[in-house]
Amino acid sequence: MSPRFAVIAPDLSRGVRAAIAVVIPFYLAAQLDHPELAWLALGGWLGALADPAGTRRARATAMAVFTVASFAVIWLGGVLAVQPVVAAAFIAVVGFAASLARAINGPAGTIGNLIVLVTAIASARPPGSAFSEAWLFAAGALWAVALSSIVWPGWPHLPLRVALGKVFAELAAYCDAIAVAGGDPRADWAALARDHQRRVRTELEHARGTMVALRARHAGERPVGTNLRVLLGDAELLFFRVIALADEAEAGGGDARAVARELAALDREIAERLVTRTPGTPAPSTPIAVTSSLARGAIEWTRKALVRSRDLDVLGANGTPVAHSSTAKVGLAEAARAVRDALTPRSPVFQHALRVALTCASAYGLGRIASPTHSTWVTVTAIVVLQPYLGATLVRLVERVIGTILGGAVAIVMMETIADQRVLALLLVPLAVAAVITRTRSYRLFVLLLTPVFVLVTDRWHPGLYTIGVRIADIALGGALAAVAALIAPSTERARLADALAAMLDALARYADGAFEVLSQGSDRARLTLLRRELGVALETAEVSLERMLAEPKPLRRGTANAAVLITYARRLSATLTALDEAAAGGPRPTIPEAIQAHVQSAIAAAKAHVLTDTTVPRIEPVRADTSTQIDRLAHFAMLIRQTAVAA
Repeated sequence: MSPRFAVIAPDLSRGVRAAIAVVIPFYLAAQLDHPELAWLALGGWLGALADPAGTRRARATAMAVFTVASFAVIWLGGVLAVQPVVAAAFIAVVGFAASLARAINGPAGTIGNLIVLVTAIASARPPGSAFSEAWLFAAGALWAVALSSIVWPGWPHLPLRVALGKVFAELAAYCDAIAVAGGDPRADWAALARDHQRRVRTELEHARGTMVALRARHAGERPVGTNLRVLLGDAELLFFRVIALADEAEAGGGDARAVARELAALDREIAERLVTRTPGTPAPSTPIAVTSSLARGAIEWTRKALVRSRDLDVLGANGTPVAHSSTAKVGLAEAARAVRDALTPRSPVFQHALRVALTCASAYGLGRIASPTHSTWVTVTAIVVLQPYLGATLVRLVERVIGTILGGAVAIVMMETIADQRVLALLLVPLAVAAVITRTRSYRLFVLLLTPVFVLVTDRWHPGLYTIGVRIADIALGGALAAVAALIAPSTERARLADALAAMLDALARYADGAFEVLSQGSDRARLTLLRRELGVALETAEVSLERMLAEPKPLRRGTANAAVLITYARRLSATLTALDEAAAGGPRPTIPEAIQAHVQSAIAAAKAHVLTDTTVPRIEPVRADTSTQIDRLAHFAMLIRQTAVAA
């Protein structure tokens, strides 16, 4: 199965669950002639979208927070709707508080945004039915919780877990073969290396492709995804060490066979835990008795990977387990700290939350004046279109309007040509499924498919061309308001891109220092691995910032060419350092001339100064090293990084 299809399969099952959560209440509302039951369908739909994935406990907890919060805002919003000024203030407060959830993580931000949408919908409803609508919505959300956590739990990270399990299974097979060949004087080591290394590389490439496809389909970060990517890095690191271990075993190393057997057992345990998610036996805590630094490092890192694979939802980055009894307290403490850190006027999260609050209040008031019967759509559109960044807001505005017009046309055709409620309910199934699948990949398709579902669920008892026309006009009004809000003190990437590039260059300098230290002195390689991971995070952050810059209007873009060059050659420089380090893991350490080391650090420092202060440096002659191709590449990529700071 290809990685792209593998990661779509969980979204397909999630879409079917969402369709079930919507269609059954919708059908009951139509058959029993109780329009208020549409709140059940709305609760089921938004509850399904609030599902953050992960373990049953993690998703049930998140969706329970969404359900309780939604019940409260629907009840209070409906009660306060009789006083427009109070209602506008209420939705502004909810918008500000819920938007701060972005500081915690991606799933929390999604739930916060959905709560703001629920508040906007509730504030436009008649106050007399607030309590009944609140518990109907909560019942629909609980129905979605039951579907996703009890009846039919889906595991979006399962494709990556299975792919990684195969990697560790192949590593175990490679270690088994090394242990057997080490006791056979007639063993064909070349054939063994050829066959097993090919298999491990094949599974690594498949896991890497699955990881990229999965990351592209899911916004925000989750502990499971983070830990799985760390495990993929562990597998790549351990693969090089197993290759070096095979060389030791072929040369008759005394500990190599015993080490290979222990690594094989650990790798098989990791593979089983990844696929089944069973806790398994605790990781070994006995002292590592081997004398070889290579063998000691391989066992140490494999044990850490085993601990990390035991519970992907709560482990720290260093593989140290967190007690289950304290998981909730730790999570709440971290969330509170993230929100507290964001409560500063200079924080982009705080600025966006304030912008959302003002936009919510303005859209609510403008909607009541311009479209009294459908004011919800003005507020909802303004909320979903307004993004933390100007470029993303303008792009989403265009996609929202186009998707709504086309989706509204589909809804008109469905309502005017289909009278049978059963057929209409059945047609909602493929629309809801397709909307969930396309949600993270194409917003315009998501809106196109979502509009008929929302129109049928919320306006089925007031159908017609007029309803669709009003909806399109309301969306245009809400989108225009969001665009105006985004243009007032716009949050652009101009400053953030420079900071992201500087942080990337700082991480690259630390990694280069660590690599030079390991290569010259043979010091602790574990620290170097951590520095490599920090650099990977910094590179990804810089790339995301560059992508946001490219999405902004042309007059707001600046320095994108140099940013692309810096990111590209920072990656190549780090890859060269990694190649030098891994080559030294099982053989002699190459000598990096001091002139090359100074050249690399000088180039990184010059690029950072140019990024932050626009400082330029004079041209210099290329630095060459007649020692190895890799060291020459190191000097070459450092020179290319330095060129970004050279005066034209």
